[in-house]
Amino acid sequence: DEERGTAAVRAFLASAAAAAVERVIVCEPSGRRAGVAHRGVLAYRATVRGHGGHSSRADHHPAPIVTMARLAVALYDLGVAHRDRGPAGMPGLCLNVAGVDGGVAFNVIPEQAGLTYSIRPAPGFDRASWEASVAAAARAIDPAITLACEVDHEPFGDGADRGLAALIGPHVERLVALDYWTEAALYQAAGKAAIVVGPGDIGCAHAADESVAIADLDWAVALFADVYARVAAEAARG
Repeated sequence: DEERGTAAVRAFLASAAAAAVERVIVCEPSGRRAGVAHRGVLAYRATVRGHGGHSSRADHHPAPIVTMARLAVALYDLGVAHRDRGPAGMPGLCLNVAGVDGGVAFNVIPEQAGLTYSIRPAPGFDRASWEASVAAAARAIDPAITLACEVDHEPFGDGADRGLAALIGPHVERLVALDYWTEAALYQAAGKAAIVVGPGDIGCAHAADESVAIADLDWAVALFADVYARVAAEAARG
């Protein structure tokens, strides 16, 4: 669901069914660790328009793709400058210049070009300052560049625990900050305590060999069976 806009979880959180939920375990591949914080995701689209035309006029018309290439380098440099900044365990922004597009043929000057890029900010990130820096860099390259945020996922962390770490603790190697985004951030924003733990390793996710080891599935079965038993015992004690 988080890959397609988080519609399902947002609908659940807006429903009466979510009202009684106090604690949430988000089952994402955590490598037998438990995530108590993670980065957000901000994905942006930059665009610029030119005049287009025959490439024989290229010396006299704007070059939108070159403009986007210059912005790509400026963004990369900003990302490098942030690599040592941030909280322990989550330094840097994971800035990713994902693509430049716009051309149609070698003999045609593009009418426009676009640039897709993203960052993964840690909790406490100064988003306003970052976006001001990017806007200033874009203006210095070409004031006609437009910037728009297309994916806006808040970081997760620093929320109430309500005993979740203790509940999961006997089964995990350690509590960690994660570099990838999960819907724990949505649950936390809705006032629920959340933690991220599940079988598998994010290191092989979104890859040709994406898989979960059978031993990890056995580990997860034991973990959740124990969690359900302990929560039931808590409820029985009132």
